[in-house]
Amino acid sequence: MDVTFLGTGAPWAQGRQTMGLYVTAPGCEPLLIDTCGGFAVVEQLRRAGADPRGVRNVFITHRHHDHAGGVPALLLGGLPLQLHGTPHTLAAIRDLMKSGFPEWTEPAGTAYIEVPARGMCEIGGLAVETVPVEHRVETVGIRVRAGGRTLAFGADSLPCEGLDTCAGDADMFICDAIWQEDGAERAHQLMHATAAEAGRAATAGGAGQLLLVHLGARAEPAAMLAEAQATFRGPVRIPDDLDRVAM
Repeated sequence: MDVTFLGTGAPWAQGRQTMGLYVTAPGCEPLLIDTCGGFAVVEQLRRAGADPRGVRNVFITHRHHDHAGGVPALLLGGLPLQLHGTPHTLAAIRDLMKSGFPEWTEPAGTAYIEVPARGMCEIGGLAVETVPVEHRVETVGIRVRAGGRTLAFGADSLPCEGLDTCAGDADMFICDAIWQEDGAERAHQLMHATAAEAGRAATAGGAGQLLLVHLGARAEPAAMLAEAQATFRGPVRIPDDLDRVAM
């Protein structure tokens, strides 16, 4: 299983698109997790060497536009998407299309597939588990299994039991870490974790490695790495946009 980081930033992050992950595994259909927040998702897929017209399965962790906002770009391209998310999130995506493109007819074959905030499902041959986490709107972390490996993405979240559960025994834990500890108060007001807190979640869950994403405008990567390494003994890295990591 491989993951390509289409976007690794929060809104206003310099030099980073907002969140998008493209997951591939032998014998399975690709899965796009979150959508870079707008039309950038199409260009990021191209830059990553993936054909945007090959996207079919999309999982949206929550309704915020820096995660869900690329769905209209894909639908405008005529793609018959299989959109997966909680009922709350899918309703927001429908509203987004209606408000921005009320005249648009969705491509034949488009489907809105509801998943529970906590549960299991199968998407394109991938085993998917959802875990509720704590953010300003209903949000789920996602665990993806294929070939004996587990990829976990905590989405946007405060430190919480759900985030630790999402990290549980994952070979790779991708965690929201908006910036370093000196901005913890503001991070918590926005309901995000810091790098040190991401490390604690990875430790609590027994993850194999930790990747920090959703970096904000105040992020200082060197400080974030040091703080995460102080709370998690496994490998820690901050991926850049378009990095591809094999598991």
